[in-house]
Amino acid sequence: MKKVLIAGTNSGSGKTTVTSILMSCLANVAPFKVGPDYIDTTYHEIFTGNKSHNLDIFMVGEENVKNIFEIYSQNKYIAVIEGVMGLFDGLSNEFDNFSTAHVARILDIPVILVISAKAISTSCAAIALGFKMLDPRINICGVILNNVSSQRHYLSLKEAIEKYTNIECLGYVPKNESLALESRHLGLKLAFEENKKKILQRKKLFCEIGEKYLDLKKIKKIAKNFEPKMTFENWEKIKNLKNKYFGKKVAIAKDRAFSFYYQENLDLLKFCGFEIIEFSPIFDKKIPENIDFIYFGGGYPELFAKELQDNTSMKKSILEQFEKGTKIYAECGGFMYLAKKIHLLNGENYNFCGILDLEIKMRETLNIKRFGYINIETGNEIKLKGHEFHYSEIVENKENFTFYKIFKNDDRKWNCGYRKKSSLAGYPHISFFSNLEFFKFLVEEL
Repeated sequence: MKKVLIAGTNSGSGKTTVTSILMSCLANVAPFKVGPDYIDTTYHEIFTGNKSHNLDIFMVGEENVKNIFEIYSQNKYIAVIEGVMGLFDGLSNEFDNFSTAHVARILDIPVILVISAKAISTSCAAIALGFKMLDPRINICGVILNNVSSQRHYLSLKEAIEKYTNIECLGYVPKNESLALESRHLGLKLAFEENKKKILQRKKLFCEIGEKYLDLKKIKKIAKNFEPKMTFENWEKIKNLKNKYFGKKVAIAKDRAFSFYYQENLDLLKFCGFEIIEFSPIFDKKIPENIDFIYFGGGYPELFAKELQDNTSMKKSILEQFEKGTKIYAECGGFMYLAKKIHLLNGENYNFCGILDLEIKMRETLNIKRFGYINIETGNEIKLKGHEFHYSEIVENKENFTFYKIFKNDDRKWNCGYRKKSSLAGYPHISFFSNLEFFKFLVEEL
């Protein structure tokens, strides 16, 4: 088993493109993404055929990141991790700042640095050297250049980098607009939103570029050997949960409107014995039968507001489950769907489930006041981590009680999260591994 991490000098450097190329070229890849991103992981799954997992030190802590990495690297040839933002970019200017470098250090993993070659020559060596010297504990063992105009251009850059930094150049990605992945306000568009034929064509193109322009043999050689040993069964903190809830069923909203789930959350439910039944709030007529727990993840309900409004039988079914006391948990887009109404930017309004007596209004810009990593204390005094990222805000709020006290490390504070009967819904995205007491609360006490 091998491991390697792809990092960038900054957002937009090309690390997602390079990661996609490597994942398309290499066989039996265990894909990972640093941070809370839900969208890059959908492409990882397309390009590797395997589920991708988040490695987020802020959300779950160092030890949990190590264990998640080992568990999902089992029985694979190589683990490929895609970084986030620039290599050292995190919540502070300290090295323990939840950055890509922080993850690379605790996992003892070699790093390949992606540098954009647009409008640059010898200065790229200074960039590479600066990254190498900033924290010598980070093993930057190769550079891949992106946006290279010609082979002559690449050879010139390669000479400069290897002469002044002793870091090996492992190839380049030529300028090619067809490599770009479409974006939306939360980042890239989800992989399944794109035409399947187009995705397969892009994967074929990635393979061709990788084989022609990257030194895949050297990349495999640079990747470090390791032996993953951790499993859910021998993980001390969760092994006693195995099949604890056997016989119970959880309905998970999964379609084009709702798709933001941490895979380890779903796997924990399975490990604990839950039978997972997926349903579509857009297309299905009602909640599956004999359900104990309903889980609405995030997504883009605003893009499917009319379809969600018009599926009146589904909304009625959800309200019936709410009234009879079925446990319901919703995050971000799922929270929006449980609201009374949504107001879109074009002036249109659509009625949603109405469990929560509040309305949601879409914004032109990111709600920067409530953005990024957050610390949460629940109404029953459980402390955990989460993150918010949304282009909407709450209006016409007639709910009087909030369940989450939220604060950021910069002292910003607000309240969110609404517990009503056996439901809990709010903007925060949460990994159950942030605090297993919160998971137990959801499935046992909510």
